[in-house]
Amino acid sequence: MFRTLRAFAWMRWRVLVNALEHTGGRDMLERLSGAVEQIGPIIALVLLIPSAIVLAGLGGYAGYWLAAGAPVMTFEAVRILLLAACGFAVIGPMLMPSMEPTAIVRLLLLPIPRGTLYAAQAGGTLSEPWILVALPVVLALPVGLAAGGAVLAAVLSLAAGVLLILCLIGLSTLATLLLHLAVRDRRRGELLALLFIIVVPAIALLPGLMLNSSEDAVEEAQRPRHSTPMPAWVARGAGVAQAVVPSELFVRATRSAARHEANAAILPLLVLFASATCLHTAGLVTFIRLLDSPSTGTRRRTSGRAESTTVRVPLLSRGSAAVAQAHVRLALRTPRGRSIVLSPLVVFVFFAIVIYRQGQMELGFANLSNGLNLATFGGGVCLLAILPFALNQFAIDGSGLTLALLSPLSTRQLLAGKAVGNGLIAVGTGLVVVLVAFVLFPEGSPWLWLSLPPGLAATYAIAAPGAAGLSAIFPRAVDLNSIGRGSNAHGLAGLLGLLLFAASGLPAVLIALVTAGFFHRPELTPIVMLAWCGIAVLASRVLFGGVALLFDRRRENLGIVVS
Repeated sequence: MFRTLRAFAWMRWRVLVNALEHTGGRDMLERLSGAVEQIGPIIALVLLIPSAIVLAGLGGYAGYWLAAGAPVMTFEAVRILLLAACGFAVIGPMLMPSMEPTAIVRLLLLPIPRGTLYAAQAGGTLSEPWILVALPVVLALPVGLAAGGAVLAAVLSLAAGVLLILCLIGLSTLATLLLHLAVRDRRRGELLALLFIIVVPAIALLPGLMLNSSEDAVEEAQRPRHSTPMPAWVARGAGVAQAVVPSELFVRATRSAARHEANAAILPLLVLFASATCLHTAGLVTFIRLLDSPSTGTRRRTSGRAESTTVRVPLLSRGSAAVAQAHVRLALRTPRGRSIVLSPLVVFVFFAIVIYRQGQMELGFANLSNGLNLATFGGGVCLLAILPFALNQFAIDGSGLTLALLSPLSTRQLLAGKAVGNGLIAVGTGLVVVLVAFVLFPEGSPWLWLSLPPGLAATYAIAAPGAAGLSAIFPRAVDLNSIGRGSNAHGLAGLLGLLLFAASGLPAVLIALVTAGFFHRPELTPIVMLAWCGIAVLASRVLFGGVALLFDRRRENLGIVVS
């Protein structure tokens, strides 16, 4: 078993090294893109080293004073930290799943027991951030206890810490396996993706957004000052949590051992051992079930005649219109694409509710107090929401990009179609936001309202060539059915693209500030904004000429990425 696990570790190392070595089919930019993709997590782990040292010091300090019998708040901080680690071990894999079950299924062809495959999969969760945060604490706490003279307590705390880490690994692995088992059906996976991307954050924000600050102040003033007893169900829930949650069991065992109550520490240790055994047993059963039914999708029913109607777009060739139409359909038929379209609308609706009930909404960097501010902010959110598509607009097509490269489409037609498709998604959603905001909150200068649509269009037009260039330089094969990082653009492209879109919006903001704020002539704002929009479109056409040359040089490498 250990030889097999060592072979898995060596295989992962060779995957990393191969991504950095020179290969004849990849140019320098593609090697840089792959290297950044592979080294990024390693850099993140290196940056965690100072945090790990601080956490280890926190655990050692808490253990030392715990051995002395002195009350110390540091141990309560450790308790909260470990409790948070348990929570993230459950919900973390659902928000950023890291396992690829199809890769594990291929290993069934090898003479490796399924238990060993599960051990390799569970061992990979040691790199999860919630486990990396808990490790230095549970290892340094026994050191502090030993330094304080409580050697037996240190041994018992170390045993409880090892069992806690095993429980965290079991929780994380089981949550990941259950998620992949649930999304093996395509339609069910799409519904779950939308649930986690849109509905769950919306429900989490709803209680806070529905509260009225003035009503809260009145209720606080009228609320009696005497303390009220805790509801019975809350007390029962707290008792169950202390008896079941692994972090609470670890805390009970450590405290009992530090008080020289070794017999009282045995029961939490036994419960921790039983919890770890049950979690990994359930994980192994779920893993075997996943291997026995690895299907991740169902065939989509299609009619015998394929759709061939292409919607004509003014000033756009038929080939570019077909590319734009396919791009919009890709956004409307995939979970990640639907989230790009729907999430800005959900954010806008909730912000509109807050402004309607409270009159304003503080964001820290801005104060949304009227419909004009809300429409401007909502339009910016719509432009930023398109980043996962706009910054990876070629690789998201998968094998469809290969067909497009083999078709009689010119490079300019392909680029124009992609730009129009992204624009229809981002600017189209932005126009809906502006229109609804005007209907709900029509106050404000009408000239500034009229300047919003050309401002959004100009911002996108000036950023579109850069987004296409980043997509060609840093392509990344993605799964648009994924609900985690598997559907995101390349990390470096995402960072540069965010700066690009922010810089592209500065001219429109300056035009509004100068005409309406400095000269106090808001009637000039839409005129100047229209002129800037025309200049941005012309500049975009010129810049796309350079992007076309870059795309032609990157054709072969783009084909390698999506193949």
